[in-house]
Amino acid sequence: MKRLKHPKYTGILAASAVALAGLSAVSATAQTAPVPGGLVHDAEFQRLWEQNGDRWAEEDKEVAAKLAELEARFGKKPNIIHILWDDTRYGSVGHRLLTDITGYDAPNIEQMAAEGASFTRMYTEPSCTPTRVAAATGRLAVRSGMVFPIFPIHRMGLPGSEVTIAEVVDDTYHTGFFEKAHFGDQEEGYVTNQGWDEAIFSLYNQFAGQMFTEDAENTGYTTAYNEDGYDKKYFFDDTFRPLEWIWTVEGTEGGEVREFSTPKTFADYQDANARMWERTKEFVVKHADSDKPFMLQWWPNVFDLADEDAVRPFTTQNGTASAESIKRMDAKIGELFALLEEQGIAENTIVIAMADNGPMAHVWPETGQNGFFRGGKNDVTEGGIRVPAFIKWPGVIEPGTVIGDMIHVSDLFNTFARITGRYDQIPTDRIIDGIDQTALFVNGDTHGRRDYVFTYKGAQLGSVVKQQFKRHFSLGGGGLAGAEFFDIYKDPREEHPLMAEFLWAWAQFDHIVERHTALIGEYPHTPVARGEPYTSIVRLEDQ
Repeated sequence: MKRLKHPKYTGILAASAVALAGLSAVSATAQTAPVPGGLVHDAEFQRLWEQNGDRWAEEDKEVAAKLAELEARFGKKPNIIHILWDDTRYGSVGHRLLTDITGYDAPNIEQMAAEGASFTRMYTEPSCTPTRVAAATGRLAVRSGMVFPIFPIHRMGLPGSEVTIAEVVDDTYHTGFFEKAHFGDQEEGYVTNQGWDEAIFSLYNQFAGQMFTEDAENTGYTTAYNEDGYDKKYFFDDTFRPLEWIWTVEGTEGGEVREFSTPKTFADYQDANARMWERTKEFVVKHADSDKPFMLQWWPNVFDLADEDAVRPFTTQNGTASAESIKRMDAKIGELFALLEEQGIAENTIVIAMADNGPMAHVWPETGQNGFFRGGKNDVTEGGIRVPAFIKWPGVIEPGTVIGDMIHVSDLFNTFARITGRYDQIPTDRIIDGIDQTALFVNGDTHGRRDYVFTYKGAQLGSVVKQQFKRHFSLGGGGLAGAEFFDIYKDPREEHPLMAEFLWAWAQFDHIVERHTALIGEYPHTPVARGEPYTSIVRLEDQ
């Protein structure tokens, strides 16, 4: 495991005395309980802690007692399964009232919601790589330079200095990672170099696995990629096309990393996914009876856009590649829950299932379209960053719970660290954006600890949510005329920006951003890893 630094936490207002002077309405000398773990949180959380820390600290004692009671009952800490899939609009799955409108069919996710809890304000990053990095590290993706989806061959990836949740739990849990990582092609960012015991993971996304194939060119989903797909008469650069790329690899921590599959046909792609799914189930069975719990990241490759035969005949009323792919994934979720029951570990296993961002609206209708919210993938509007999300924790979460508290995907990092008893292993030499939401999981609605979200579009701050209000920064110009404010309860599609009636919030949002930016000056972003791709990977032809 990486060596973690734990310098004394000196308080958020020390980040930049000049920049922050006069911006805080909360006393900097207020006597509150110390921030748990001495973490360097964003300035906005520090303000919340100064106002609520004593109450939250008392609640944490009650939560700790509950966790200890559960551990005594089951003889070990709970298993954790995190399911993270692609590009799904809020409301597409989880509740019959909504799915009858959307035409999706996901009965197992619906049952999960009925037996557990639904999050109505789960926020993510606007696209796949950033969301996955935030989930793994507890940090906004901009802090590690992982600000956009990585494709072959980008020659970039997750910096080795980032600390993942697998490294935090270290050898106290069996850790497994299967299917879509999307952390890039740098050796230091391979999943097996980031703490997971065993893994089969894709360096890029599922669309590369489908579209960098002859089949995709034959069906018109890809153009001029394969050798017979373009006229070479006036071309002189044989390296322009990324023909020698690698899609998925497998390995163990500290062991050899081998190419697992780089599809040449749709059949290759489907075969790879089928094999990864079988290995996912094998991981659960292998560790079900262990004295040590397991943590599983199953981030499936959803959905099939180019492989039309894979989603036909249509069996959903929606009748799109997205709906059909979600239905097939839902069947696997049902299979997974049945496996937990069969192995006798369902009661001591936490399962969280969620999408990584909104739909790919620009390829409508195949990916569906947002109805409640405007926008989709790559947008900072609610349609891009507010996703369907559900949790099941038998005996802890009351069936049918609806959670209206705000939660961000990065919060799972801190929450998993708390539940696994490894909170003291979270690094304190960097900003941690995640917030421990264990109390929300254990005590339910209104017990959350977040009322803000920063969303970056690429490397630029795109929007800030605070309570029920939102300000866009990337859509307008300077001054008041360029400040777009929204009340997302009254205007969930963000179509009617407020002006005069929201003047009271203009300076408040400015201060939120100033405090946020000042702390970056104290804890600068880590550059993205760059270099030769695929180092140390044993190619298929050499195995």
